Amino acid sequence: MTELEQLRQRRELVLAAELQRATVVRRLERIEANPARKWLGVAASVVSKPALLSIGTAAVRYALRAYKRRSSVRTTRH
Repeated sequence: MTELEQLRQRRELVLAAELQRATVVRRLERIEANPARKWLGVAASVVSKPALLSIGTAAVRYALRAYKRRSSVRTTRH
């Protein structure tokens, strides 16, 4: 293998590595932009703080009770 062939091969390897890096960066950006991932991050941060967890749980319970009451009123009216 001549020196010129070696240089060409190295250049191809560098270009392939750059392409792989760009692909990985693009995939990571897509994962970070995913809304479900953002909500999981918010949920994880809330769980790490006990006061927010208890307040959040109470709010969810209150919302569910209000929803159940509203849906039961609709079914009894008809």
